[in-house]
Amino acid sequence: MSLVEIMDPLLISLISACTALVASIAGPIVTLTVAKRQINSNVLSANRQKWIESLRDAISEFIGLLVTALVVKSGWHEQWEGGRGILNKNAALLDKVERMVFTESKIRLLINPTESDHQRLLAAIETALARLRSEKADDGGTEKDIQIITQLGQAILKREWQRVKKGI
Repeated sequence: MSLVEIMDPLLISLISACTALVASIAGPIVTLTVAKRQINSNVLSANRQKWIESLRDAISEFIGLLVTALVVKSGWHEQWEGGRGILNKNAALLDKVERMVFTESKIRLLINPTESDHQRLLAAIETALARLRSEKADDGGTEKDIQIITQLGQAILKREWQRVKKGI
């Protein structure tokens, strides 16, 4: 006698019905869970991509303003007074200073102060600003600061872009 002949047809029907019931309940739950994870991943990736664009724009604007300030400083032959000397003579430059402070603050707010490369980026920005406020002209030092800011920014942006590509 075979196993099918031994089992009661009613028991076989009950097992089949239970299997169908479990499949009809578990299938949508699994699908919903997978869909929810996918949506969260897509939202996170989109937000991270916007963050990357914002940080890249802020760093590049800051570097542009820093280069402009360096050019202005190197052409200034009177008392620098931390940059106030030229502002007293040319108030039109106040917009540039305001924009530089705004951009530096934006970078500071965009980054994560607990990550070491983000801390190094902030330190490089602070060093460049301190060098810019300094009385002595140190174009080479500021140019090095710009290279460091660029390299750190590139490293941060590359790492975050890799995370976007992985969907993390």
